[in-house]
Amino acid sequence: MARSKRVIYRLRRLIWYPGGMTETAIAWTAAIIASVIGWGSLFHFAWIVRHWPHAQGRVIDNIAEWSHGDAGMARSAAYFPVIAFLAGNQPHQARGGVGKRKPWAIGTEVNLHYNPANPDHLLDLNAWQRAVFSGAFIAFGAAAFAAAMGWVT
Repeated sequence: MARSKRVIYRLRRLIWYPGGMTETAIAWTAAIIASVIGWGSLFHFAWIVRHWPHAQGRVIDNIAEWSHGDAGMARSAAYFPVIAFLAGNQPHQARGGVGKRKPWAIGTEVNLHYNPANPDHLLDLNAWQRAVFSGAFIAFGAAAFAAAMGWVT
C-alpha cells in the first residue's frame, strides 16, 4: 500500500465510524474550524492596526460592481468607495474594501490603514464589522466546543 493511501486510511479511521461521523467528531471539527477562522481574523486585524500606517481619507468617487444574478432576476450593484489619502506624505487614491448597496456619499471621511509597500492595499477601519465577523465565529466555536465536551446537548 502506498504511503499516501496509508495516511488517508488512518485519517478515515480516526474520523469515520461504520455508521458515519459521530456527533462528537462533528462538534470537534466545527469547534476547531470556527475558532481558527474567528481568532485568526481577529489577530490579523490587530496585526494590521499595529503595523500598517494609519491615515484619514475622504471618499472622492464610487465604483459600481454589478452582479448578474440568476435568470429572471434584476442585476444589482455594490458600490465601493474610491478613497483619497496621504501615503507617506504623497497623495494617493485606492478602492475601499467595503461595498454598499447605495453609493457612498462624496466627501465622507474614512479611517484606514494601508500597506506601506503597496498603498493600493488598504483596510477601511470598520471595527464593528470585524468584531461581529470574528465574534460570530468565536461564539460558534465555543458552542461547538461545549457540545463536543458534553456540556450541552
